[in-house]
Amino acid sequence: MATGKSKKETKMRIRAFPMSMEEKYVDDIWQLLRNAIIEILNKNNSGLSFEELYRNAYTMVLHKHGDRLYTGCKDVIAEYLRKVCQDLRNSVDNNFLTILNRAWTDHQTAMTMIRDILMYMDRVYVHGKSLDTIYNMGLILFRDLVARSGHIRDYLCKTLLELVDKERQGEVVDRGAVKNACHMLINLSLGGRSVYEEDFEQPFLEQSAEFYQREGQKYLQENDSSTYIKKVEGRLNEEAERAAHYLDKSTEKRIVRVVEAELIEKHMKTVIEMENSGLVSMLRNAKMDDLARMYSMMNRVHGGVELMCDCMGVYLKSQGKALVNDDDGKTGIAFIQSVIDLKDIYEQFLEKSFDNNRHFKQTINKEFESFLNINPRAPEYLSLYIDDKLKKGTKGLSDQEIELLLEKTMVLFRYLQDKDVFEKYYKQHLAKRLLLGKSSSNEMENSMIFKLKSECGCQFTSKLEGMFKDMSVSETVMEKFKKHLDSSQTTINFDLNIRVLTAGFWPSQLSSNQCNIPTEISTCYDAFQSFYLGGHNGRKLVLQAQLGFADLHATFFGSKKPDSVKLETRNHILQVSTFQMVILLLFNSKEKLSFEELKIATNIPDRDLIRALQSLACGKTSQRILTKNPKSKEIGPADEFIVNDNFTSKLVRVKIQTAAIIRIMKARKQLHHSALVVETTELLTARFMPHPMVIKKRIESLIEREYLRRTDDRKMYSYVA
Repeated sequence: MATGKSKKETKMRIRAFPMSMEEKYVDDIWQLLRNAIIEILNKNNSGLSFEELYRNAYTMVLHKHGDRLYTGCKDVIAEYLRKVCQDLRNSVDNNFLTILNRAWTDHQTAMTMIRDILMYMDRVYVHGKSLDTIYNMGLILFRDLVARSGHIRDYLCKTLLELVDKERQGEVVDRGAVKNACHMLINLSLGGRSVYEEDFEQPFLEQSAEFYQREGQKYLQENDSSTYIKKVEGRLNEEAERAAHYLDKSTEKRIVRVVEAELIEKHMKTVIEMENSGLVSMLRNAKMDDLARMYSMMNRVHGGVELMCDCMGVYLKSQGKALVNDDDGKTGIAFIQSVIDLKDIYEQFLEKSFDNNRHFKQTINKEFESFLNINPRAPEYLSLYIDDKLKKGTKGLSDQEIELLLEKTMVLFRYLQDKDVFEKYYKQHLAKRLLLGKSSSNEMENSMIFKLKSECGCQFTSKLEGMFKDMSVSETVMEKFKKHLDSSQTTINFDLNIRVLTAGFWPSQLSSNQCNIPTEISTCYDAFQSFYLGGHNGRKLVLQAQLGFADLHATFFGSKKPDSVKLETRNHILQVSTFQMVILLLFNSKEKLSFEELKIATNIPDRDLIRALQSLACGKTSQRILTKNPKSKEIGPADEFIVNDNFTSKLVRVKIQTAAIIRIMKARKQLHHSALVVETTELLTARFMPHPMVIKKRIESLIEREYLRRTDDRKMYSYVA
C-alpha cells in the first residue's frame, strides 16, 4: 500500500497566548477570586466552582500578575481576621476558648480551600520569590492578628492556666478545648515551638513551679514520709498524663522536671530523714514497698540516691556497732548468725527495693566490712560459725541449706581484713572435726575448702587439703595394721584407731601435753609404731594424747544397805578424754588414789589433771564418777579419790564434760556475764556448742550451790573460793 502527499498540504499553526492582558480583564479575574476567598472565609463556599477559580488564578499567575494575586489574597484574609479578632475581644468573658477554637478550626478549613485554588501560584510564583506558602501565610496572619494580638494573647494564656489549675484542684474541665488551643499554638509555630513556648509553656511552667512550691510545704506539714512520696507519685503521674493528653508531648518532660525540682529535690533530705517515717524507719520495719517508692522517687533527681545511701550507711553502721557491742551474752556463733541475718535483710532491700543499684550495693558492702572488722575476734567467730555448721548433728538443716550458709559465710570472709587469723582458727577447728570424727560430710568440707581456694588461691588451702589427705592415708594405714595383727596372730582386747598426721599440715599447738599411757594400750601403740616405721624410714611418731578420746565400759555396784544386801549393778559406757581414761583405768587396780599418786602415775600436767578430776569428781553428786575427800570445791595435793558406786544415769552412754564455768571463774575470780558466756562457749566448742540459755541456767545453778555469787552489778559474777 503506497502513501503520498496531496498536492496541497494542510499546515497546523499554534498561536502564542497573549503575554499581556488588559487591566480591566485582570481586575475582573481578581474580583472574582477575591469574592470567592471572602465567601470561603465566611463559610459560604457551597456554590463555588473550584475548577473555574483554579483556572482564573492560573491565568493571573501565567500573565505575570502573581504579585497582585498574592498581595490581594493576603489583604483579604487580614481584613477578615481583624473582624475575627474583634469578635474574640468581645467574648473574653463568655465562652472565649470555645469561640477561639471554632475560629481557628474554620480558619484552617478555609486556608486549605484557598490553598487548593491558588496551588499553581504556590508552585510557581511563591516558590520563585521565596515567599511563605498561601497556607503558611494564612497561619502567620492568624498568629499575628488574632492569637498574638495583645489582649487575646494574654487572655488565652490566663484562661489555659486557670483551667489547668482548676484540674489540679480536682475540678473537671474541658480538656478538649485546652488540647485544641495548645495544638493551635504549636501549628502557629510553623514547624517549631516558639509560639507555644512563649505564649503558654513558659508561663505554664512558671505557674506550676509556684503551685508545687506551695504544695510541697503543705505536704510536708500534713503527711509522713510514705504518704508524701505517694502524693508526689500521684502528681508526677497526673502531670505526665495531662501533658500526653492535651498539652504538647514535648511539655511532658519539662513539667515533670518542675515537679521533681519542687517536690523532690528541694525536700529530699527532709523526706529521707523524716523522724519515725523516713528511710531509717522504713529500714527498721522492713517496709519494702515504701523503700522501693522512695528509691524510685529519689532516683529521678541528682543526688537523691546518694543521699539515701548516706542515710542508710549511717543506720547500718549503727546496727553493726550494736551487734559488736552487744553485751547480752551473745556467743561468737550467735554474733556471726546475727551478721548473716542482717546481711540477708539488706540483700532483700537491695533486690526488692533498690533495683540492685550499685551505689546501694557499694554502701552495704562498705559498712559490713567496716563494722565486722571492728570486732577483733570476727575471724575466730566466723571460723567457729563454719565449724558449727560442718559438725555432725546440725539440727534441721539439709545439705543444700548448709551449702547456702557456707556461701553466706564466704561473703563475710571477703570482708575480713585479717584473713590469716581466720586461717589459723579454721585449721584448728577443722583439725578437731577430723580427729574427733565430728564432720557431718566430707563433701561439705571439700566444698568449703574449694570456696576458700577459689577466693584466696591454692597456697591458702594447701595445708587444709593436706589434713584431708592425712585422714585418708591414716585409714589405709590402719587397715594394713589390722591385717598385720591378724597375720602375726596378735590379739588386742579393744578397738584401736590411730591417725598419722603430717606435722607441717596440722596446727602446731596440737603438739603439747603428754601422759603415761596404760600398759595394755601402750603395748599396742608400740606395735603400731614398729609396724609404721618399718615401712616409712626416716620418720618419727609423736603421740598426741590430749587429742584422743575413748569409750570405757564401766560397772557401778551401788552401796551397801543396812541389811548388807547390795543394789543391782549398773553398766554404762563412759565417753571420756585420754586424760580422763588414764585416770579412771588406775582405779581397776586400786580402790583409792590421792592427787599426788595420780600425778605420779599419769604424768599429766597439773593444769590438765585438775581439769580432768574436776569433771570426774566435782559435778552434781549423782553425776560424779569419782568422789573426793575432803568434800570441797577445790582440788588440793592431799585430796583422795575413790570410785562413786552410787553413780547413776538414765543414759547408757554417758559423756563426761569438763567443768568449764568453774574453771574459768577460778582463773578469772571475777567476770561479766557476757564475757563468761563467750569464754565458756569457746572452751566447749571443740566438743559441742552450748546454747547461751543453757550456760545461763548452769550459772544460776552454781550461784544456788554457792560456787559463784553476784556483785552489786547484777551482771558481774565472783568466784567463791
